[in-house]
Order: sequence, then structure tokens, then C-alpha cells
Amino acid sequence: MKFRNNLSILDQYTSGTFSKIAFYLLGIILLSVSSKVSIPFFPVPMTLQTFVVYFIAASMGLIGFYSTISYVALGLMGLPIFAVGGGIGYVMSPTFGFLYGMILASFTIAFLSKDLFNKKLFKLIFAVFVGASIVFICGIIHLASFIGLDKALTAGLYPFIYSELLKIALAISISYLLIKKN
Repeated sequence: MKFRNNLSILDQYTSGTFSKIAFYLLGIILLSVSSKVSIPFFPVPMTLQTFVVYFIAASMGLIGFYSTISYVALGLMGLPIFAVGGGIGYVMSPTFGFLYGMILASFTIAFLSKDLFNKKLFKLIFAVFVGASIVFICGIIHLASFIGLDKALTAGLYPFIYSELLKIALAISISYLLIKKN
């Protein structure tokens, strides 16, 4: 199989518009379901959303980004797909920073990993770690505006470090396996 340059992993598996639309919708569904798989911490619940964001952005490229931004838009329109409901009022939620961080992270990961077939594993690791940093920086800054920086770090970062490293490792491993399969 001849590799094409500057494409996502998804482009290596699909060629038609219908397939890309199906993966786009799958990304939204995965994000919606992953938000409901949670351990209720306060004020930030532990969900599988960040794993899904890292995975779909690394594997689907910009389609993963479009899925992420659409997921957030649908939630803000009122669909109860966020960890704790939905609606425009979510913008004033202490945890909203993690959601807009996921949008920025998915774009960054998609951009940084767009030509993974010509690069080594390091590029994928770098892209996902940068994305994870973006999620937590946005989330902590937004949360800090509600409860202060010290409490935001205690409630929104420290309890999640080990689980986030596991999610990052899983997203990188699965994405890398998809690369190597080709």
C-alpha cells in the first residue's frame, strides 16, 4: 500500500464522503457516551471524554476536531450530552473550561498529527501530550475563576493525573496500532 502524505489515520481507512460522515457522527456519539461514564468528583467529574478527544483527534484528524466542536455545540443547544446535562447555561459552569479546552486540544492534536505516516511514535506522543496540556490549562484557568487557583488545582488537576496518563497512553497506543496496521 502506498502511503499518502499529510493525511490522518482515518484517510488511510476511508475514501468516501459517506464514510467520513459516519466517522464524524461516531465521534459525536463516542463523546456523548464517554461523558456519561464518570466517577462523580466535585466540581469536576472524572469521565472518559478526554480519552475520546485524544483518540479521535489523533486518528481522525480534522474530522475528530469537527466531532468535538459539534459535540460541544449540541450540548450548548440543550441536548443533555455533557457529564451533567447541557444547555447554554453550561458556559457559566465551573467545568466549562475543560470543554472548550477539548475543542482547542482536538484541533491541536489533529494539526500536529496530520502526517503521522511519515513520522515516528514521538510525534504522536508529543501531539497528545500537548493536547492534554491544553485541556487542563483551559479547565484549570476557568475553574480558578470560580474557586481560586489553589482549589482549582486540588479539585481539577491533582486527582486526575494518574487516570489522565492512563487515558493518554491508551489513546496513543490505539492510534499507533492503527498506523502500524497500514
